[in-house]
Amino acid sequence: MYAKIVESCRFLLNNFPEAQEVKNYADTRLRENSQDKFQFGYFPNIFNLKAITDLVGEEDLRDIKLLFTKTIEDSLYPRTINELYFEYHPLIFPFKDAYGNVVGLVGRSLLSDEELKRLSLHKYKNTKFKKGNFLFGLHESKQAILDADLVYVVEGQFDAIKAWERGIKNVVALGTSSMSVYQFSVITRYTNNIILLLDNDEGGQKGRSLITKKFGNLANIQNWYIPKDYKDIDDYLTKENITKCEDMSFVVTV
Repeated sequence: MYAKIVESCRFLLNNFPEAQEVKNYADTRLRENSQDKFQFGYFPNIFNLKAITDLVGEEDLRDIKLLFTKTIEDSLYPRTINELYFEYHPLIFPFKDAYGNVVGLVGRSLLSDEELKRLSLHKYKNTKFKKGNFLFGLHESKQAILDADLVYVVEGQFDAIKAWERGIKNVVALGTSSMSVYQFSVITRYTNNIILLLDNDEGGQKGRSLITKKFGNLANIQNWYIPKDYKDIDDYLTKENITKCEDMSFVVTV
């Protein structure tokens, strides 16, 4: 079912007039080939619900809880309304396992940090799946990891996509600053050479320390850093407008 939603949302991103703002944002962040490779799409808000139900079907959306009803009571009257799981996160893309099966969806909000705080929302929202059992980008990068006998490990999905786009094909994202035992076991099926390229913040530093302490005797783990003025590799590659980075000359190795 997820696969059909991904295909439908991809169609809407490129063809539905109300998706133009989301498409413009996607174009400022990623090249078209990256959007195609990672299957970015547009999930409409409740006012444009028909756009997605015409392609997927209302019952199918309800079955996987992307569309649900909610009873509210306010100054008007008690009533039941429809709500969408990705109401405030219209830019979506699939999260796949190593074999290319879609295990969940990731939504990205276009709201400002102030609006997100006011609404108590996070920038990203996932459907329910155990992220510690998967590595984002592994399906797209596993052959490059095998060929290089090396993997770059980043935190966020956009970090992995931007790195892939700019020439670092052997990259995966943890989805957090920590690495689960399962994620480590999956990585070492492909290589024992791991380079941590985590965020330049306290969480990233703690993650590096814990990963190295936990798995350092089981694999060749190195810590690499992007320049300190940037939050993460996506931030660095975007702001510096680096078009290719195969040689990784921008990093500091430790």
